[in-house]
Amino acid sequence: MKAAIYARVSTDDKGQDTENQLMQLRQYCAAKGYEVYREFTENITGTGKKRRPEFEDMMEDARRRKFDILLVWSYDRFSRAGLKDIHYISDLNQWGVKFVSFQESFLDTSTEMGELLTPIFAWIAKQEAKKISERTKAGLARAQAQGKKLGRPKVEVETARMIQLKQEGRTLSEIAKELGSSKETVRRRLLSLGQNIDNGTKPGQP
Repeated sequence: MKAAIYARVSTDDKGQDTENQLMQLRQYCAAKGYEVYREFTENITGTGKKRRPEFEDMMEDARRRKFDILLVWSYDRFSRAGLKDIHYISDLNQWGVKFVSFQESFLDTSTEMGELLTPIFAWIAKQEAKKISERTKAGLARAQAQGKKLGRPKVEVETARMIQLKQEGRTLSEIAKELGSSKETVRRRLLSLGQNIDNGTKPGQP
């Protein structure tokens, strides 16, 4: 079994180092007989909206099934947004990659308890996505009612539209054409949003 390790410390965590997490996670892998595929490490604030390139690379490798298990120190090291990021666990499950939290034994999708919790994670993720879409639509409606010129608020409007088109079963090429973007840009954006893009291309289409 190949295991990927993800370790993160916040810039707010004075005196903390990812090595503290890595040491015990390596020992865990050794005890379980797992081969460490790669260690993804980041030092980035626990708040804000900065990109996490190592996290994005890790999720892309997971989608490609380059490893079988993702091991993290704790859920709050994996996610910066609590339940808002729970959809990542659902995506990992769809890709056949197990999620294991060293500190929270119940967050282990390789166990029966973890398998029981996975549908709950998926339901929470779905509800959160619906809330984001509803908030975006409500905000746009209010702005229009107030007579504001909306222009192109790229982050909110295009992201919401992208998710909507994906949920409608549109391919990456179709979404890219609809938004006037490139297929690769759409793929990366959806992946960063935790969307499953395995079915993003219909047979016979580029």
